[in-house]
Amino acid sequence: MKITYFTLLLFLFSNCLFSQENKHKELRKLSPDRPHQTESPITVDKWHVMIETDLVNLTQKKTPTEQLNSLGFGLANLKFGFHKRMDIEVISGIYNQNIYKNKTLPDSKAYVQDLTFRYKYNLIGNDSGSLAIAIMPLVRTTNFFKEKMQVLNGGLLLNVEKDLGFAGLGYTGGLSQFSFDPLLKQFELFSTVSLDYKVVGGFHNFVELSYRYNKYADFLHTYSFDSGITFTPNKNLQFDTGFYFFLPAKSPFIFIGGTLRI
Repeated sequence: MKITYFTLLLFLFSNCLFSQENKHKELRKLSPDRPHQTESPITVDKWHVMIETDLVNLTQKKTPTEQLNSLGFGLANLKFGFHKRMDIEVISGIYNQNIYKNKTLPDSKAYVQDLTFRYKYNLIGNDSGSLAIAIMPLVRTTNFFKEKMQVLNGGLLLNVEKDLGFAGLGYTGGLSQFSFDPLLKQFELFSTVSLDYKVVGGFHNFVELSYRYNKYADFLHTYSFDSGITFTPNKNLQFDTGFYFFLPAKSPFIFIGGTLRI
């Protein structure tokens, strides 16, 4: 019994020391997935939470007979680091409103429609080095808190980041979505490359090119040119703004948002 008590005390003491060490350990440089489409290979620090969100965004889509304006608030990604190389993430749009200019369809509103669950596993370069690589499987479901649970599709992405000295080069590619039933009956191939460089102080600029291939989308081939500015006033906070412009749809996506690490 004495040995049991001693073992328990030793465990609690060791755990306390480990917790204190974690508290004082220097956090990684803030590396959120937003605001570009290129995802970061760096995970959230263990036992920390990161909230990445569009505060507001606006999308415009045109057809020969109609113009659709979509206004969104709170496209949020909630991330939790549970291992030094792993985190889990949940993504959903808080509120979205569709407004049809010519009223060919009634306007609509939606609250927290679908949920996207992602798991990020860093292979190399999570804490140091000029090269970082991670894999990121994902699954999209209906919001099972307010409707019947249904798996919509899945995905598997590779995230890479290379420090060039004067700038950071990022790449994300793979299957951004694929059907489960039947498996791979429908799928979307996705690739995007971004370049991020310092402007002055905490201000950075990014430019990005992306490509999607999807036989079941409005266009078989979709391209985008993206650009924006980030401002990082401290190690746990970032503000950003920018746009994506999709071709051949000639559809802009404009956003203002930010990231908070706790």
